[in-house]
Order: sequence, then C-alpha cells, then structure tokens
Amino acid sequence: MSLHKSFLHGLCCAVIAGCGLQACSAQAPAAEVEGQVDGRATIAYLLGCQKPNGAFGPDGYAHSDLAWNYPAVRALVLLGEPIPRPRDCLVNGVWAAFREPDAHRTNLHWDLYQKVQLNRLLHRAAGLPIAVFPGQRDDGRRLELGNRWTLKFEDRKGAYYGPYGVGVFYDVSTLWYTVSALTGLDGTIANSDLAKEFLVARQSANGGFVDAYRVDTPPDPTAAHLVITCHAVMALRALGLEVPQRDACVEFLRTCQTPDGGFRWSPSHGAHSNQADAWYTWAAVRALDALGARPRDPARCVAWLNGLQNPDGGFGDRPGWDSRIYSTYYAVHALQVLTGDARNAIAAKRVSRSVAQIADGKYRIFQAHFKSAADLAGSPADMVDEVRKMGLHLIGAKTEDVTAARAHAADRGYALEVLANPENYSHKLRWLGGDPADHVSNWLVPPQLSADERRRWEQAAAAGRAGLPWEAFKQQVIRPALQLGTVFYPELDFSMTNAYLVYDDGLDGQPGYNAFLAALGWPAWDWVRQTPYRERWVGKLPALADGDAHGDLAKWRSRPEKQRVLYLAAGHQLPHFLDACRNGRTVCVIRDGREPEGAVLYGTRSAVEYVKRHPAQWQWWTENVGRKP
Repeated sequence: MSLHKSFLHGLCCAVIAGCGLQACSAQAPAAEVEGQVDGRATIAYLLGCQKPNGAFGPDGYAHSDLAWNYPAVRALVLLGEPIPRPRDCLVNGVWAAFREPDAHRTNLHWDLYQKVQLNRLLHRAAGLPIAVFPGQRDDGRRLELGNRWTLKFEDRKGAYYGPYGVGVFYDVSTLWYTVSALTGLDGTIANSDLAKEFLVARQSANGGFVDAYRVDTPPDPTAAHLVITCHAVMALRALGLEVPQRDACVEFLRTCQTPDGGFRWSPSHGAHSNQADAWYTWAAVRALDALGARPRDPARCVAWLNGLQNPDGGFGDRPGWDSRIYSTYYAVHALQVLTGDARNAIAAKRVSRSVAQIADGKYRIFQAHFKSAADLAGSPADMVDEVRKMGLHLIGAKTEDVTAARAHAADRGYALEVLANPENYSHKLRWLGGDPADHVSNWLVPPQLSADERRRWEQAAAAGRAGLPWEAFKQQVIRPALQLGTVFYPELDFSMTNAYLVYDDGLDGQPGYNAFLAALGWPAWDWVRQTPYRERWVGKLPALADGDAHGDLAKWRSRPEKQRVLYLAAGHQLPHFLDACRNGRTVCVIRDGREPEGAVLYGTRSAVEYVKRHPAQWQWWTENVGRKP
C-alpha cells in the first residue's frame, strides 16, 4: 500500500483550533467554523485567489502580484489542476509591487527565480515563448535561453539590500535563487567551482550549512539552519555537484523533525522561533529528496501537514494559523514529494476552527502613527495641534525628547498621547551567521519613567550600540525594553530566513520583535507587498504604520494621511495601545483606491471585521468621520 493511502486509511479527522494570539481568544467570544475538506477544497481555495486580471494574489485582497502568483500556480499544477486563463496569468502575473516608480529594489534574486519558474510552468499553455526580464522593471531586455553564465560573489557589507546582477550572489540563498533561475533557462554555469567553494566553506561539522558572513574559522554547528541547508543542497545538485558529508547532512535534516512530524529549523537551538513550520517542513522534504533520502517518519510528516488544513481548504504555516497561498503551496509541494500524489494525499476530513469575535460597543477605535515629524515649522506645539486636527490619538514622534509636545497636549486637554519614537541609527547587531545589520531598532519610549526605570532603559540603549549578536541583542536590548512597556520593531529584516527567526522569536510574549512594519512612508507604501514574507505575521504581531519622517510635518504630512494604525481600546494612552497589541485588536490601514474599502487592512480577522463594521469611526479621508471617539 502506498504511503498516502496508508495514511488516509488511518486518518479520520483533524481538528484545528486557536487564533494565533492566545490572549485575543481569551478576551473575545469565539465562533466555531467547520468544513469538510480534501484536495478539491484546496484547489477551490487557490482558485478563489485568482483576480480579475487572471493572476493570483493574497486571499481577501484585490491585488495580484508575482510573489503570490507563482506559488499559487505551482500548487495548482502539483495538484493536477489546469490554470484558468493561462496567458493572462503569465502576462499580468509577473508584475510586483516593488516595480512601482520609486519603490525599493527588494527581493531581486527571489524575483528572478519566480519569473523563471512561472514562465516554465505557463508558457506552453499561454502560447508564449519563455521571456524573462532580468531587472526590477521591464526595460525590454530578455535573458537568453541556453546561455553560459558566470557567477560572481559580492559582499553585502550590511547594506539594506544586497548587490544584484545576473550571476551575482552574496549569501547561500541568493546563490540558490541565481543558480536555479539560470539553469532553469537551460543555461550552464562556467565557474561552478566558485559555488562549490563558497558552500563547502559554510558546511558545519554536523552536516548542516550556516549562512556564515565570514569563514575564517569553522562554521558554528549551532548556527546551522535547515533552510540554508536546503538551499545549499539544491544549489549543488542543480550544478551537478555532490553534497559533501552527504550522510551527515541527511542526519542533520532528519533530526530537525519534531515528534509531531513537522520540521523546525534546528535540531537543538533554544530559540523560541525553532518550532515546526510549513516552510521548514517543505525545505526539509525537498532537501532530503535531493539527497536520495526521506524523513525518519514520513507518515507522521504527512499527518502533520494534513493538520495544517483549515475549513476554507487552504493550509496555515502552523496548526491553527490562517490559510495563505504560501503555506498552502509549501504543504502541497511537500505532500507531492512525500507521496507522489499531493491531491490524494490531502485527506478527506472534517476540520473545525475557533474564530475570535469582538463584540460591538466594547471598545472605541483610536488612531496612531509612528516615527512621525517632531515639529511643524520648528514648533512641537504646532505639530501637536495639527496631528490632533488630523484625528490622531497616539503619535510616535521621531525624536528623543517630546517634553514640550506632551506639555502642550496636556495644557490643551487633548486626548492625544505623544511619545518619543526615535530611529536608533546607532543600534547595530549581527544576525545568525554573523551578517552585520543596522536599521534594526525602533521603539516607543514609555513616558514618566522612574529613576530606576530610566537607568534600565539607558542600559538597554547602550547595549544596542554594542553590535551584539542577535541572541544577546534579544536579551540585553529587547527584553528590558519590553519589560518596561513598548513595541520594538525593525525597519529592515534583511531576508526571509532571518525574518522567520526574529519575528517568531517575538511571538507569545517572548523577547524578539513584538511588532512588524507593514506600512512605511516611502514608495511603495505597502511593505507587506514590498517584502511579501511579512504577510506571515499579519494577525500574529501588530502591523505598524511608520512615517519615517525626516523633517517637519509640513513636508511629511502625506505619511499620516496615507497610513495609520487603528487600535480598539478603552482609552487612547500607551497602556491601552499595548493591551490592544497584545490581544489582537490593531489594524494597519494603508489607503489604496484599488481595494474595496478604499484601503488595505492588516490585522487579526476579528479586528478587521470590527473596523469594517464601523467605517465612519475611522475613515479619516471622508468628511463625516468621527474625530473624537
């Protein structure tokens, strides 16, 4: 009997419960949602994400994007389902948010990889030749098929975005995306020895690979990462090269499997982020398959993946998490590798899920904006008057000192919390593997700290300037700041692998980043679309709107007019805001006329549904919005 048939015979039902933020479910009534699901339900979920232009985009939003189009198409192909309107899906499906004018050039290696893969999947059905433009925007150039390419390593040097060019790489993941894309165009690599030398130097004694910034000393086995190991294995195999220490590498991957059947990113690391996840499981299954091996317990892995399915037919990243295209693709692809038949490996079962609800009338809707201008024409008082007119109730001013602004707000009797929200430019750290990084530290300074609290705060600020490794940064900078009451978030998270670690470390009240930036005051505004992996934390961590002001409010007014954070609370002050953050009652709003509500909304399902029921209380761009809740 095949693996998936054996599993299906033994599986009767998978029950999924929870809403991600535990405190949210404890404070709000819950509705039970049930559904009968199987492979057909997964297909229906994915097809429901196809937009009017033929391309796919995230569930619940109007836009499409290459970053969501490719995994949806790949999952449907793996499930044996024809792609509706393949020509439109390909032609319109290579657009991405960071192709907008003046947008940041994020994810270009990933973008190239996805453009190549999408073309390979759809060009025949679309009746079009494979045509891949190499850069951020389509300038008319196309990469040649069957070409011979030369790889080149360039040091990232802690830059916001790593160097990019066809054949250029700066770490293990960008090497894999580059090699996969170029060989996917039927190309060959002229200097594969460079890739081998780069990767072999980053394999640790336990067989896993480390995304090491420097290799002066042997890589630290505790820094070996499952995804990095997968990318290294896949790159070597795509180049036709053997994986060194093959048996040790297989053992490293196998020992990342948890007793439940999923895979975490390390066999033994103590980080809170080191938990079983759909992405890690997909990476482990693919890497093991490339090495001619299987998980220690394939049947339990299949069962764990089935446990990710939700009543809507999609799959979450972890049990009980919301469905999204990416986690659905990871589950489908892993099941295909494990069983050879993903469609039938998705067991027919009845699943249920508790979904939190927020009762009308319990909270009021307040509005916040972060790293906003600290003055208006040099006057903090005039800034306060103006943001109050704009309908804001909590403002994080990009400065160290808000004494005058707070005094003015108190003197006028405004229901407005003004807080210091500096961008800690001097704070630096080193990620797992040693990459240097800055733009990693933004916080709200709690007002009226006692002398002892001020001393602890200043100690944390000083530690932030020491260039600590991430584990030490968490304990010496983030932990004491969170204990004093704040949100702590980076402007940049540098890579998808890194983001999974640093945001997941902050889940469940643990000392990691306890919020993420969803809206930034630089085009393009929507940073979930700029860095699509941030979608994973929507509803898990507060999604913030950050103006990143560099001057007075007259120049930077467009930022709070474009994007804000709504918080459902009993009052406007910082403790109420933090309570809303902890309990899933915040919604990041980014104005966008292409969306049904005139804006993109990022938050827990219950909070988003609440604000949708009460638009007159927060749609600040309309004339009749209530300014004083």
